[in-house]
Amino acid sequence: MSSTRLILFDIDGTLTRSHNGFIPFNEAILETFGIPGDIRTVIPDGNTDPLIVEEIFAAAHHETAITEEKWRSFAINLQQSYSRAIREGRMKIGPLPGVLELVRELATIGGFHQGLVTGNLEVMAQLKLEAAGLAPYLNMGTYGSDARDRNDLPEIARERWEKKTGSSINPGNCVIVGDTPKDLEAARKNRMKCLLVGTGRYPVEELEYFEPDACLSDFTSTQASVETLLKLF
Repeated sequence: MSSTRLILFDIDGTLTRSHNGFIPFNEAILETFGIPGDIRTVIPDGNTDPLIVEEIFAAAHHETAITEEKWRSFAINLQQSYSRAIREGRMKIGPLPGVLELVRELATIGGFHQGLVTGNLEVMAQLKLEAAGLAPYLNMGTYGSDARDRNDLPEIARERWEKKTGSSINPGNCVIVGDTPKDLEAARKNRMKCLLVGTGRYPVEELEYFEPDACLSDFTSTQASVETLLKLF
């Protein structure tokens, strides 16, 4: 077993839960593009933020060419909308049960390194992690602002980790932890292992059908979660 192991977490539905997150997301769409859009008209789970916006417009039959400048404006507006909604009490973001205990425990185990593979734009990932108290443990990763296609993110994360640490790591020593079949697809495309957790849209029984390397109902048992991850290496 390699002494270096990289665990790459998804955020929404895996580490955190947002309540009424559609409110600031929809506000940012209207402010940026001048067109109303509703995230509740699509299934966002497992997608990157850019793809979510494109699917929202497609569902509403809006043909909109989105420039890089517009994406930058959207990121700024999205962060501001979320921050305002949290401050005003219109929405909440918190860690899922057992998550804080898990990342704290992993941080004490030699050879374990934690990062992110998330469809969130980077500014939103940081906002959500800070709101949930997870930012001190997860400060490296890849985001929806790095690539539109989620399948491209794991390799970017691995290369980014190698550049940051000056060490090399094989894809087989990386595990993606997520809550959707799309997390598993991204892992398989990049020759990485995958742990799926039934804390998002999909119950654990449905996730097991896709045959990930491991599956958990939740992270409420820190010991069981750590042991499951250890067995993947």
